[in-house]
Amino acid sequence: MPQKINQANRIYQVCLALYAGLILSLLAETWWLNPPQGSIVGISALQLLPLLLPLPGLLKRGLRAASWLCFILCFYFISGVLDAWFRPEQPQGWLITGFSVLLFIGSMMFIRWQAQVNRSLAES
Repeated sequence: MPQKINQANRIYQVCLALYAGLILSLLAETWWLNPPQGSIVGISALQLLPLLLPLPGLLKRGLRAASWLCFILCFYFISGVLDAWFRPEQPQGWLITGFSVLLFIGSMMFIRWQAQVNRSLAES
């Protein structure tokens, strides 16, 4: 039981770090590396709003919020792959793709391990 709790705690921390990395890479692309024409604040809000929706539930270690994050990450993965495909010389597409894949895998592992911990605690 303590091993499962430690696994869930570690992967939760990894997920939060990857989540912050994805947000920072999106902000870096929009504000410094490839600033778009038009309102930078509006474009940043459109990029980050879907990603920030499950944040309150994720901070409470909610399994439903983590599963919704996995669905939302599909759009960031597609965006990153397209960016890497059309501009392979720039690292932003690769970073967004990498962060979204790793965060997806980490979130799925967190869902599994935290559900096992919750089930064990309910049985006790």
